[in-house]
Amino acid sequence: MKSNIKSKLETAYIDRATKNVYNPETGEMTKEFEESQKLNSSTVWTGEPNPKYKWTKYEFLFLPLSWFIFFAAIFWMIALKEVTFLYIFAVLLLLIGLYCIFFRNHHKKKKRKKYSYEITETDITIIYTRGKNVKVRQLPLENLKYVGYSIRKNNVGTLYFNFPNNYKDIFTLIFANSGLGKFDEQIYAFFEIDDADDLLNQLKAKFGDTVKFERL
Repeated sequence: MKSNIKSKLETAYIDRATKNVYNPETGEMTKEFEESQKLNSSTVWTGEPNPKYKWTKYEFLFLPLSWFIFFAAIFWMIALKEVTFLYIFAVLLLLIGLYCIFFRNHHKKKKRKKYSYEITETDITIIYTRGKNVKVRQLPLENLKYVGYSIRKNNVGTLYFNFPNNYKDIFTLIFANSGLGKFDEQIYAFFEIDDADDLLNQLKAKFGDTVKFERL
């Protein structure tokens, strides 16, 4: 797997948030877009998360968990009354609950604008741009063994690559698109992309029976 360093990225792309262009020759972001600064010839598909859709299939399990944390924190604060270590912990839980219920989706929407997805002839690539920093994660296609997918009726959906491996990964599925911490970086997934069914059919045609495809 290639290093997650900006200068190692071999393709040019446009940062959705700033509209700047990444030049793989210089390893820098520029404001000018030239006709020559296109994705390289090995790129077979590019896409990005659709910010309109905030909830993946398993993330609906996150909502009751958020409310449970919120009410549990209130209960502990009332029960404890005195300011102790446990009381401070309850206050922190309350803040987490408030964030998960009321502010998380806004944070996720802003974060999604910083993601770009790409499939080349050799890799599955996830690009995250934050300011001047570009983080690239790549999964070689030769290591692809499993594709899980969840697609809506309007063809917007999420594809999970080599994940989940077993039912123990359901916990990670719940938090993977929650906007909390670095759960997104633990898996390779294209969250809520347009024309997900079309991409899935392309992958099925390319890999045939060598890769297992399963609806989640």
